Amino acid sequence: MKNKLYITLSILLFLSLSIYAQEVKKYELKSVDFEGNEEYSSSVLDYVIYSQESPWWFWKFINSITGFSRGTSYFDSTNVQKDIDALKGYYFSNGFFKVNVTSKTEIDSSSENVRLTYYIKENKPAHYGELKIIGINNLPPEINLSIRNYLAVDSTKIYSQGLLSNNIDRAFSTLLNTGYMIASFDSTLIYLDTLKNKANINVYFTTGKRYTIDSVIIEKSGVGADIVENKLLKKISGFKPGDFYDLEKIRLNQVRLFRTGLFNTVSLSGVKKDTSGNQVPLKLQSNIGLMNELSPEIIINNQQNAFNLGLGVTYIRKNFFGEARKMTISTSFGVQDIFQVNFGDIFKKFSFRDTTLLGYVDTRVKFEQPYLFGKNIFGTWENYATINKQKTYNNTIYGTKLKFEFELPRYTLINFLSIFYNIEQSNEIYRTYNDSLSIKTISSIGVNFGSTTIDSLLFPTKGYNLSFQVEAANSIPYLVTKIRGNKFNGALFYKILITNSMYIDLSHERKSILAFRTKIGHVQAYVGDYAGIPINRTFYTGGSNSIRGWRANELVPKGTPILRTGITRGPNVKGGTFLLETSIEYRHRFLNYYGITFFVDAGNSWLGYTQFRWDQMAVAVGVGFRYYTLIAPFRIDFGFKFYDPNDRRFIFDKKIWSNFVLQFGIGEAF
Repeated sequence: MKNKLYITLSILLFLSLSIYAQEVKKYELKSVDFEGNEEYSSSVLDYVIYSQESPWWFWKFINSITGFSRGTSYFDSTNVQKDIDALKGYYFSNGFFKVNVTSKTEIDSSSENVRLTYYIKENKPAHYGELKIIGINNLPPEINLSIRNYLAVDSTKIYSQGLLSNNIDRAFSTLLNTGYMIASFDSTLIYLDTLKNKANINVYFTTGKRYTIDSVIIEKSGVGADIVENKLLKKISGFKPGDFYDLEKIRLNQVRLFRTGLFNTVSLSGVKKDTSGNQVPLKLQSNIGLMNELSPEIIINNQQNAFNLGLGVTYIRKNFFGEARKMTISTSFGVQDIFQVNFGDIFKKFSFRDTTLLGYVDTRVKFEQPYLFGKNIFGTWENYATINKQKTYNNTIYGTKLKFEFELPRYTLINFLSIFYNIEQSNEIYRTYNDSLSIKTISSIGVNFGSTTIDSLLFPTKGYNLSFQVEAANSIPYLVTKIRGNKFNGALFYKILITNSMYIDLSHERKSILAFRTKIGHVQAYVGDYAGIPINRTFYTGGSNSIRGWRANELVPKGTPILRTGITRGPNVKGGTFLLETSIEYRHRFLNYYGITFFVDAGNSWLGYTQFRWDQMAVAVGVGFRYYTLIAPFRIDFGFKFYDPNDRRFIFDKKIWSNFVLQFGIGEAF
């Protein structure tokens, strides 16, 4: 009897284990396919769903030995319904309200693989219909009109939840920036008109009272609290009693307070609980630090498209002669392409003609003031001396620069603007031309302006940066000499530099990004000639922030004339007057702190746009690795010369190490 019981229990245990093993058996998700999708590609929909097909065998191998990348992906049946809901949600948010999604799972038991297919019937999308805005009828006419302009829809366009949300955010910001401190956005209701296939929209706001500033309350602490006067802090806060509450202005003013350097911590905000009628006080809470700081520093930067490593020391005097002025005295030096330096022979070989040690020495005295002419204008006056040592030249620069930065609202077409006036003397010595000396003095007026909509400085996932730099040189000295009846020996020139970068999010987790950059520059001497343009006003390409298959500033026009004698032969020295660069990167971030990048860079510089030729565009391809910190990402890029206009042999016909450049950098390339 006992034997029969043992046999029965054994059989039951074996069957249970078999069933359990079958239940927990994992099947590799070999592929995820989409059929019927016409509006959106499969690569876009891949980033919408939760199921992820197994990566290529190479990435599995990398994952097995390093833990990076992604290993084998296994089929999870619970994700199928989540995927269907996610796909429907994505289509719904883009106007496809009648979309239908089904799935099919194919299990291959012999190879232990699963193929997952989603069948999508998109149907016709809905366009924008009637828009109603509820809750703003009692607003002043100008604010009412502004909100309606932000929310205006085009009935010929397909409904987009993302676009509508952005417009609602801007409209809501208008309320917060015009005194409606406790305003709220309540909800959005979408009504689908099935006959006309239109999405009718109701947007609901609650505005509340319109508030003005009653007073600015100062609460300060810290070792420097007794030195900085309350009157000054109220002035820098930018608000006076009677001003309308403005959240955007509070944000900008808090940035200006930080830029003074006076504070360890600072906060500017409205005290909602202390409102009285239609008035609200502002509270400025701050911890004020030492007025004098002396700090050594390690220099790591990407100046002149090159990775520089060096040392420096900085002295800062805060609240210099009052008015929150800041004086900064700094000196530094940096070694360029440090991994090419033979440190054993530095002191033996170091001389003007030595090219084994390249870099710069820089000294600056800078004065900053956050509030000029009674307006929100940040002023800077900087005096500097720089020695720049390169392979083919030495350049000693002395100059002074006055700059004014204007604070602009975030949602305007142009949201940053600065103007400057610069006087500079450049002493250029060309060692490849018998140490010829060329001295150039310029007086220039310029403006920097543009727009930025990116969501992060460290790892932008959407938005764009668009900047313009315009500079006109020597107009004032030219006019003065003409008035005096003297001859002007310099060159009058203008410089234009346009840079645009865009970022597209490829995943709902914002970890896979496609980034683009285009850079166009032009310098034109309209009085005098090219020889009169300083070397640091011309264009160079190549380096860690440029074409990464070439070293810093390595790509310049052939046979560049540098002297008024018209010398055009010999090694390249001076940069071009026309620049074109473009880059595309695929960026993937994983494990929070790590990232991998695949990139293609193309570009060059020429002596004028008329010399531009497509077959002279240098092309680099490569892969890079990132380590993200709270300060900035550190990067290593492996760049390969895919197409060299000076050596047009196929990439595989060249020695790999002579065709390869290792680039180090701080921050993303763009």
